[in-house]
Amino acid sequence: MKIGNLEFRDYAAKKPITITPTGDFVKPEKFLEAPPLALGSMLTLGNEMKTKLTVERLKLEPDFDVGILGVGQFSKAEVIENVESQTELGEWFIRIEMNYLDELQASLAVAPELLEPEIPKFRAEAIPKDWKWIPKEWWKRWWKYFRMCALFCENTTDHLTKIAVAYRMKHVHPLFVKRRFCIKVLKGIYDTRAYFVPKAKSWRVSYISGVGHGSPTTYTGHLGDPILKKSMYDSQEVKDKVIHLLSCQTAKELGPDLVKKGAKAYAGYHENFIFSLYDDPDTPFNDADLFWRSDSAFDIMMALGRTVEEAHNVTIAVFNYCINLVPNTSTAAYLTHDRNYFRSPVNDPIYGDKTAKIYPWIQLPVTPFLELEEAIPELAITE
Repeated sequence: MKIGNLEFRDYAAKKPITITPTGDFVKPEKFLEAPPLALGSMLTLGNEMKTKLTVERLKLEPDFDVGILGVGQFSKAEVIENVESQTELGEWFIRIEMNYLDELQASLAVAPELLEPEIPKFRAEAIPKDWKWIPKEWWKRWWKYFRMCALFCENTTDHLTKIAVAYRMKHVHPLFVKRRFCIKVLKGIYDTRAYFVPKAKSWRVSYISGVGHGSPTTYTGHLGDPILKKSMYDSQEVKDKVIHLLSCQTAKELGPDLVKKGAKAYAGYHENFIFSLYDDPDTPFNDADLFWRSDSAFDIMMALGRTVEEAHNVTIAVFNYCINLVPNTSTAAYLTHDRNYFRSPVNDPIYGDKTAKIYPWIQLPVTPFLELEEAIPELAITE
């Protein structure tokens, strides 16, 4: 059903988006017919009203689970129980719903256009312009040693993170390969600090990214192994690198600490990353993919040679596009939450340099040849 400029799923069109002082629910179509003269924040409602509205909205959703990286997986019934009991988790879900409803009401009022953000196309160069002076015979033999690398730390042994990893390995990793980066992937039992350190210390690694659980101070891999922990790592592991972590809360302390230790830039999340999981054959696409699609926009833009600022802006634009694809659903509410807590140097200089870029090839002036020669044994990378 089309309401305003947005296409609503049938069940979403029936979900209330506000509540009257007398406790009556207002559906999107009715709201659009007679929107309030002054739109106040839904967070100003009393607890009873907010709880009643949130429970009604959740009950009208198809059966689904909620995944929270670093916390766990909850069924629809468990979410409703927490909301009704007004536990700490339940109050968090209420805030997510009310913040989203504020935005949805404004969107209906201004009728936004649903435009998909454009991801730039690229043409891979056989030999980068900076290296045209190298004799072709040399290039054929030694070209791999002029390539820069991306290091991916992907937790595939956790039932929540492996869903995101599957998307990233299909849509993100291959693009870095096409762009001529060499890639190093730590997954399964190898996604641990012991394997991370020697690879991260390579001067050829210019980008670190991955999915894992997190806390304000720590990014973890297999079985909670602390891959990066605030103040507990060598600065050489992050020096001159751009780092993007899909994990909970690492923007609070770990991200700024990485930049203090020499990272060019950090991008990640200030609060828990939440996503929805549906088992509904009537939906035209997998809603969970909208979360990975939004977050992966940052990696994709960096691989294409754009600045951190450009990558940030496209990431936010993709979040907005995905939110408007599924209006008035729990998926849209959780996407809004994740978008609101995405952080990078665009938000605050504590996260580094927003003009930072990464390149598939060593940039001139190059590392002194003696240094390059000494590095060659360490550069025999499995691709």
